[in-house]
Amino acid sequence: MLSAKLEHSGDFAAALVVIGVVAWFQAPFLLDQQVVVERDALSSLLPTYSFLARALESMSWPLWNPFPVLGKPFLSEGHAGLFYPPNLWLLLEPFSRGFNALFVFHYLWTALGAFLLFRALGAVRLAAMVGALVWALGGPLISLGHQLNQLMAVSWLPWVLWGWARSDRVRSQVVLATLFLATSMLAGSLVMTLVIAAFLMILCRDIRGLAILPLAPLVAAAQLVPAWLHLDQTTSGASGFGAEAALRFSITPQRLVELFYPAAPAIDDFLPTVYLGAIPIALGLVGLFFCSPRSRRLGVLLALTLLLLALGSNTFVVPFLYEWLPGFDRLRDPGGLLVGVQALIALAATFGLTALLRQLPTRTASVAGGVILACIVADLGNNNRGTLLSMPPAEVFSPPEIARVMLEQSRASSENPSRYYASATDAPTPSTMREAVRLDQSLLYGQTGELYGLSNVNSPGSLNLVEHDRLQRSLEKVSQSDALATLATLGTKWITTFVPLANRPEIRNVRVPSGRAKLYRLDSSAPRAFIAKTVLSAPDARAALASFLDSAPELRSATAVVEGRGNSIPYEAPTEATIVWHPSGNNSLRLDVSMNAPALLVINDSFSIGWQARVDGAPTRIERVNGLVRGMWLTAGNHRVEMHYLPPGLPLGMALSLMALTILWLIWSPRRYLVDREAEPQPEPVQPRLMFPRGS
Repeated sequence: MLSAKLEHSGDFAAALVVIGVVAWFQAPFLLDQQVVVERDALSSLLPTYSFLARALESMSWPLWNPFPVLGKPFLSEGHAGLFYPPNLWLLLEPFSRGFNALFVFHYLWTALGAFLLFRALGAVRLAAMVGALVWALGGPLISLGHQLNQLMAVSWLPWVLWGWARSDRVRSQVVLATLFLATSMLAGSLVMTLVIAAFLMILCRDIRGLAILPLAPLVAAAQLVPAWLHLDQTTSGASGFGAEAALRFSITPQRLVELFYPAAPAIDDFLPTVYLGAIPIALGLVGLFFCSPRSRRLGVLLALTLLLLALGSNTFVVPFLYEWLPGFDRLRDPGGLLVGVQALIALAATFGLTALLRQLPTRTASVAGGVILACIVADLGNNNRGTLLSMPPAEVFSPPEIARVMLEQSRASSENPSRYYASATDAPTPSTMREAVRLDQSLLYGQTGELYGLSNVNSPGSLNLVEHDRLQRSLEKVSQSDALATLATLGTKWITTFVPLANRPEIRNVRVPSGRAKLYRLDSSAPRAFIAKTVLSAPDARAALASFLDSAPELRSATAVVEGRGNSIPYEAPTEATIVWHPSGNNSLRLDVSMNAPALLVINDSFSIGWQARVDGAPTRIERVNGLVRGMWLTAGNHRVEMHYLPPGLPLGMALSLMALTILWLIWSPRRYLVDREAEPQPEPVQPRLMFPRGS
């Protein structure tokens, strides 16, 4: 008993050292001195989690996000992880502190999980510490910090494996591994979840462990079912990613050298650094030598598969799969799979060091292990610390000059945040990542404006609705006057661009004291809701948008095209109409409409399955107007119009999750409810399959 207590106290102290090293590595973020702004962090990641933080603070369900484009589903997109428990860190104030806590937590959490996993697999304590730090501080995982959903998902890899590998009965192994894998799924990264599942299937040696694969998605069904049903409404779900865009961030063969030879962070790459160090790789080779033949074959096979996929367009295999394997074209950024190779190297290095230390006397082994640990920490700290571009929170969350001008000149309105259109045409080519971030701030590129209460009409996104991308492609093809008229009809008040626009009566140049982007105001922008003056008909959404764009610019703001038959609809607009908005949440809207004749009410918010409308308490059909926004027919008189959004599949998903959790509870303790505890024989626990026998 005394030796067991000493063993546990030693593991506890070692775990604290691992956590302390990771905390030192991430100290600028832990102390809220810096915020990651690398690549997509500023233009997508921070705005998304800022919206989620505000929703959590107000105790409201963020089912719909009214900011990006003309509004789009939030829960159904999945990458922000509404049901992901660690997102509660976002409740810390200010937002930068909560976001940084969420960011650092996952590095600390995954390092602790890796240490426990390696100990459960039979590694000596110092070797488990080395493996955990190689995993938590290695280049690929550090680089994933600018894609927080992928970092959060893959951080559960060691915990899923630990849930299965720990010495216990199969039922508890199934329950723990299922819960950890389901939590990873809630973080919102399909690719990283598949990586974890591949590792689990290699480690698992009991056929009952296969129950984890269907149980985990069921537990996460509250998130997965709405996301699955929403996928067909998006461009990537309907037609997949184009191979050129999806494989853009493939790892080049030359970058594989950077696994053991440090190089300057790549300016325009999905993984700014992939450095792991020569010592861990050398230890990994030793581990391959000492491990069992089966483990060696499986490990090498998985590593080669992940490397082949990470190379993406640099081999013929992945382009072939994109072309011929159904569903494969829904995946993108294959370079991120290099994090799986990092996990294998950390695992092999752990057991390589374990094998070496077991050949030495105890005191010598302790000294040698400590020196190796110190060298690896110093090496990774020197080369990987500070890899991701970051800025002080004040520089990130204080509105830049162009945003302040827009906010100051926008009239206070309860209808919607000010909408702007950001054109990156002829944008200067940045020479550094910091310059690229400054340009994004100047232009308010992507969703950057959401950090300051602004809404970008053309926020790029991998899960944009089909109609959103169709609108963007159309705006790029029409004349400048047609594009301006279209944007004005959609309620766009501002345009940010690097290209000077011609003098036109409908726009005016607004002087911005500083910043490289120019700012223009559309004084003719339509309100969020209006009564159509002319109504046309089109057979489908694509034709409706085309017909809308073909309307004369001066008539476009008064024209609405609905899906139906024929070329026109008998229609006489009311001569008197008033619309009054009432405050409402993100998932609903409420307004009073009064008019002296039947008419079509147009609301310049995205049309999406899941919206339901009531007029004076009675359910009413929502029309798709102009191919992408919402509308409804109203009779003459005074009406209370209400709309509410509920993601399709959410009730079903929540029911499936509840059912799966009940199943797990019964698996965990079946005797209490199903059988007599005394009558059933106690099964033998399943021991984990180690990389090599404990005595080696």
